[in-house]
Amino acid sequence: MAKRQSFADKASKKSHVKLCPICNSAIDAVRMVDPAYSSDKKSWKFKDKIVEICKCNEKAILG
Repeated sequence: MAKRQSFADKASKKSHVKLCPICNSAIDAVRMVDPAYSSDKKSWKFKDKIVEICKCNEKAILG
């Protein structure tokens, strides 16, 4: 049986945040999905990747 998570455990997770060395804001890991058209099969493929975003590179990545 799984161990129940207490409120103190949930609250302490916020202190384990990676900080950006440039802007000192929290880094969030976001999954980006890029559609790519395959001309040989004439179908769409979706390529997903996990990108780390902070305040300083948010506009460059998200557009």
